[in-house]
Amino acid sequence: MTNSLPLEIKVPGTGVYFAESVHARDFEMSERSDPFHKLLFVQQGRVELHTKTGRESVETMGRERALLPIPAGVRHRVLDQEPSVILLLGLGDEFLRRDEDVWQIWLRLQRNPVNARVMEGGFAGWWRRAVLEQTRQGPGAGVTVRAMALQVLVAADRNVARPTADSAVERVRMVQREVKETFFEPWDIDRAAQRAGLSRRQFTLRFKEVTGDTFVEHLNALRLTHAERLLRSGGHSVTGATFSAGFEDLSHFYRLFRGKHGMPPRRWLEEVGRFENLDF
Repeated sequence: MTNSLPLEIKVPGTGVYFAESVHARDFEMSERSDPFHKLLFVQQGRVELHTKTGRESVETMGRERALLPIPAGVRHRVLDQEPSVILLLGLGDEFLRRDEDVWQIWLRLQRNPVNARVMEGGFAGWWRRAVLEQTRQGPGAGVTVRAMALQVLVAADRNVARPTADSAVERVRMVQREVKETFFEPWDIDRAAQRAGLSRRQFTLRFKEVTGDTFVEHLNALRLTHAERLLRSGGHSVTGATFSAGFEDLSHFYRLFRGKHGMPPRRWLEEVGRFENLDF
């Protein structure tokens, strides 16, 4: 369903609220302010955001994948330059201020632009999961919705665009930081290049410049290190550690492990003093 007018939502001070608005061609919004904070994610289309604090008026252009924070009490208006799909996250003031780290994230997002391209996959998924939980209100729904809001805020904060002489290099570094936190997900070179907004060839060259390794080498190193950590803890089988680290193929894990240590996991574990909970 498309919307010709802005969504009317209510957000309790201690809570959050997720919404998705698909704008019709005749979408029109009057200047307004809200008692809660808002984070707009332009998933599709192009908008102008006009904000006003006292006598100061600021115009921000938000293209597809732009992330636009709007503090509570700030008068604002969204104008479509072309029909848009906007994901909206309403944030209660008490929710943001309850944890000083969360509040500082919100302040940073207001001061710095965010490279939202590297967050494409996660953002839409978190939003839709939260909308689902809000709708069905099952056990733990409120906790899940708040957790999704924190996911969005942390991901945005970690992808704040930092000045650099080479924007392509910075985008590669952002992907590198994202992979460090999510190496267990199904990453490949195509997904990484898309996140950085570069061609596969350009991303491959830039990543090698930044890290000294190919993307696959870097990804496998992160996964191997985590698998080794799990195995040394004594609480994980080889199969379990392989799965948790993001490897889909046990034989592939064995080949990489032998390549790094010159021996299979059982022998390695015996040498480091851990060999329980294995399932060969």
